[in-house]
Amino acid sequence: LAAGCWSNRLPGVPPEALPPVRPVKGQILRLRVPEAYAPFLSRTVRGVTKGSHVYLVPRADGELVVGATAEELGYDTQVTAGGVYELLRDAHELVPGITELLLVETTAALRPGSPDNAPMIGQTVLPGLIVATGHHRNGILLTPVTADAVAELLATGEPPEVVRPFTPRRFTSARAGGPGRVVAE
Repeated sequence: LAAGCWSNRLPGVPPEALPPVRPVKGQILRLRVPEAYAPFLSRTVRGVTKGSHVYLVPRADGELVVGATAEELGYDTQVTAGGVYELLRDAHELVPGITELLLVETTAALRPGSPDNAPMIGQTVLPGLIVATGHHRNGILLTPVTADAVAELLATGEPPEVVRPFTPRRFTSARAGGPGRVVAE
């Protein structure tokens, strides 16, 4: 089961087997570097300004990706002026020349967040149902290790040691006599 922030909404799956994921909105900007300013950046720049994480990723085609917000707003995927402002403000703190670039695209997407914002990879309480979701801001970065872990789990019946701390069962309190799972919107 790898349906992102919709992994907890699949019909036909018993509620206790669904992972407690929630949508986390991320707004992203794509900027174009005018020829007069090229090359603008040669490496990815990451930082924290005003408590917000921001990154700038140069692309071979002369564009620059700036991201990303992390907003707990349910399933809303609208780009907001505030989100664009925050990204540009924070990026400007790291690389002041960014305000000279051309704004080409704005977008917003949803990431799956778990209660502790760490991935959920492994067997659920429903035999045969394996989960790979909840990667929050690092989904694309963790795709290879997640795929390898799920493949090993399918082949051997056991998760590799590296992903054992990320079992989806860590949110199940049935062993302690509790209600059975943490609920997340």
